[in-house]
Amino acid sequence: MISERFKELRKHNLTGFVPYLVANYPNKDIFDEALAALSNMGADLIEIGIPFTDPIAEGKTIESAHHASLKNGFNLTNFLNQIKNFKNRFDTHIVAMGYANSFLNPSIEEVSQKSREAGFDGFLIVDMPYEETDTFKLIKGRDLEFIQLVAPTSTQENIERGLSNNPSLIYYITQRGVTGANNLDLTEVQNNLKDLQKITNVPIITGFGIKSSEHIKAFKDYTDGIVIGSALIECLANSNPIKSMKDFLAPILEELKNE
Repeated sequence: MISERFKELRKHNLTGFVPYLVANYPNKDIFDEALAALSNMGADLIEIGIPFTDPIAEGKTIESAHHASLKNGFNLTNFLNQIKNFKNRFDTHIVAMGYANSFLNPSIEEVSQKSREAGFDGFLIVDMPYEETDTFKLIKGRDLEFIQLVAPTSTQENIERGLSNNPSLIYYITQRGVTGANNLDLTEVQNNLKDLQKITNVPIITGFGIKSSEHIKAFKDYTDGIVIGSALIECLANSNPIKSMKDFLAPILEELKNE
């Protein structure tokens, strides 16, 4: 289980590596290669963005990747077959991250069932309200875990309502605004993570705008996992995408492993 993986990391004072990719960006072959490379590099969990026409939480980099994948003819049914092939070779935990419309069409029951059969371990539905308790129960009933977003602007009441749905992980958003922005307040993030840990034992992963070993050093002792997203998408847009991704991640992974 995803939650058990991060509890095990916590027990050994380690911080998890959580890369994010957009499904089939920049194309199917490079995506498949990147997914395999990240698994071989020791990813503890890989988030896969499901392309959507209006990804409101994303910055320009990830938004453009969503649109490019859709323009290339992204199809969820075909993509689930790719995931099945991947999971036949790797046991890395993967979650589908996206927007409610992608999970409700044709129905949450069907998408959950087919996603689990393909090998997905869980969902992170960005715009799913806390109140949709029946939906969360259904997801868990299909043997899928789910991740709850918590933002700097989340009230204590809303955090507690989200926790009442028993998520396997919390994804703490480091900053106000969209992904990939450059307005990280390191001290604020550290303090908010400490406050969050006072009210829950649910493992916490942290992301949005994290793109350097300095960021890793600032946050790794306050969280159970670090999410790297926009910076990886930028790497995959380069002429030698896999090498660019590996080169970019080298100092980040070194810092993560530096206890």
